[in-house]
Amino acid sequence: MPAIVKDSVYDWLAWYAEFDPQRLAAVDLATRRQFSFGELNDRATRLATALRDGFGVEAGDRVAFLARNSTDHFESLFACWKLGAIFVPLSWRLASPALLALLRDADPRVVIHDRDFAGLLGAEPTARVERRDGAADCPYERLIAAHDARVRMPDTQFDTTTMLIYTAGTTGRPKGVIYTHRMIHNITLHAALHARLRAHSRTLTFSPLFHSAGMNALTTPAFHYGGAVFVMREWDTEECFALLTDPEVGITHTVGVPTTYILLSQLPQFETATFPSLEVAAVGAAPVPHHLLEAWDRRGLQLSQSYGLTEAFSVSFCPPERAHEKLGSAGHALMHVEVRIGDPQGQEQPRGERGEIQVRGPGVTPGYWRNPQATAAAFTEDGWLRSGDVGLMTGDGTIFVIDRIKDMYISGGENVYPAEIEDVIDSFDEVSQSAVVGVADPRWGEVGSAFVQLREGQSLSEAQILQRCEERLARFKVPRYLCLVARLPLSPQGKVLKHELREMNAHARYWNAPVPL
Repeated sequence: MPAIVKDSVYDWLAWYAEFDPQRLAAVDLATRRQFSFGELNDRATRLATALRDGFGVEAGDRVAFLARNSTDHFESLFACWKLGAIFVPLSWRLASPALLALLRDADPRVVIHDRDFAGLLGAEPTARVERRDGAADCPYERLIAAHDARVRMPDTQFDTTTMLIYTAGTTGRPKGVIYTHRMIHNITLHAALHARLRAHSRTLTFSPLFHSAGMNALTTPAFHYGGAVFVMREWDTEECFALLTDPEVGITHTVGVPTTYILLSQLPQFETATFPSLEVAAVGAAPVPHHLLEAWDRRGLQLSQSYGLTEAFSVSFCPPERAHEKLGSAGHALMHVEVRIGDPQGQEQPRGERGEIQVRGPGVTPGYWRNPQATAAAFTEDGWLRSGDVGLMTGDGTIFVIDRIKDMYISGGENVYPAEIEDVIDSFDEVSQSAVVGVADPRWGEVGSAFVQLREGQSLSEAQILQRCEERLARFKVPRYLCLVARLPLSPQGKVLKHELREMNAHARYWNAPVPL
C-alpha cells in the first residue's frame, strides 16, 4: 500500500506554468516589467537552482532579502518554497546596527540585496547577491540567467516554517515571527472566502514587502488563485490614485492603513473620482476614523475594515456590503479563527465589555524564532495569543478595536483611549491627521499630548482645536498639550510612530498653556 502523505504543500507557480502559462502573474510598476505565470515560474526555479548549487541552500536554511518593493520579492519567496528554505524579508529602513542584529538572529545562508543597501550590511560575512531594479547585468539577474530550471519542490508539510517576519529590531532582542505553510494556507482561504479574491483578480500592493501586510494581504494569495499582483516600488499618492481609477489597469483589490486612504481622499480630484473596477479596498493596522469611512462612502466605495497582526494576520473582516451596518467595526471573526475578549489573567470577558483581543486557530504563529521566552509571554496558559489590543465584542460577534493597550493612558483614574480623541480631531476639515500620546502629570497621573498635522493651505490654531475638543469630549479626555507639526513621523507602512512622539514630547512640554481640567 502506498504511503499516505498528509498536509502536503504544493507548488502554485509550477501548476499554473503547466495549466495556463501565459496568464499574467505580476507587474513591476517601477521598471514596467511584467511576467506571466510561465515566466515567473521559470525565473523562480532558476533562482532556486542557483541558490542550491551556488550557495548550498537546503531545506530549513534562511535566505534574507533586503530591497525596496519589486516583483523580485515574490520570485525569491517562491524560490525558497521550491527548496524548502525560509524566506526572510528585511526592513531597509533600519539603521545598520539594528539590521545586523536581525541578520545574526536569522543567520541566513545568503542575503539578496539592493546595491544601495550594501553599506547597511557592513562587514557581515554572509554571502551576498546584489540586485538592481530592471538591470539585466546585475549579479542577481546574471545568476538567474546562468542556471537551468532543475529544482523540484521537496515533500513539505503544512507546519514547516516558510517565512520569518521581524516585528522589531531597533531595541531589545529582535523577534522573528514564524510563518508556516499552514498559516499561509489559512490566509489564502480567507482571501477568497471573505475578500472575494479569485482567478484574474488584480491586486495593487504598495505596503512595504518586509511587512506582513505587504507580503500577505491579497498579494501572496493572489498567486494561488491565478490573479495578477501589481507592485509599487514605494508609496506615491498620485500614482496610487491614478492606478485605482484607471479602468484599463483594472485593479480589483488593494489594502492600506488609514493614512493611505486619508492621503488619497485629500487629493482635489477625489471629490469627483470613480473607482470602476475596485471591489475591495481593505483598511487596517490602526483604528479607522469614522469621517474617513464616510468620505469614501460618499464616493460610492465602502472601505472594508479588517483586523490582524503579524502573529495572526487574518483575524476579522467587514465586507463592503456590511460597512454601513457595522460602521467603525472590524467585522466578524473569519472562518477558522477563534476570537475572545480576555482580562489580564486570560479569562474571557462577557460580551460588550472591554478587554484584550485574544486569538486562536490555524492562522496563529507557533511562536518567535529561537526565542522561547518571548513565545511564552505572547500566549495565555490555555493557548490564546495575546494581541496587545483593546477591543470589545457585541452580542452578535461584531468586533470593535479600541486601541493598543500600550497607547491607553490613565488620567485621574479614568482610562483614556487616544484613538477616540484622534477620531474627533481628524474630523475637523482643516486637519490632515493627528496622534495623541499619554504623558506623565504630577496631579492627574497622565494627560494627553496631541500632535496635529493640518491640510496643505489650511490654518487652525492650537486654541481653536482645543476649544472644539472641549465641545465634543469629556474634560478628562481633552489633551492638556497640543502641538501643530509639519508632518507626523510615519513607519514605512504608514502608521504613526508614537514612540517618536513621546520622545519629542519629553523635550518640548511648553507648546501651549495647559487646558484646565
